[in-house]
Amino acid sequence: MSGAEPKAGFDAARHCDAIAPVLGLTITDAQRPVVLQFLAIAHGMAEVVRSAPIDEASLELAPVFRPGPPEATA
Repeated sequence: MSGAEPKAGFDAARHCDAIAPVLGLTITDAQRPVVLQFLAIAHGMAEVVRSAPIDEASLELAPVFRPGPPEATA
């Protein structure tokens, strides 16, 4: 990404402002500080998981769920 701006750190307030309306959530002024605190904690946990080494060969895809009776196999 030459010439691009460096990626900014996680901004819990911007994330909250963007996603709350999409999810249909109303976050009051009293709730906001704690919501932002927990968003920051969740982001930190996600970074730990994302940075864990994973052997690509060990990954298996889960089967696809299709509602209804099981498909007949030949």
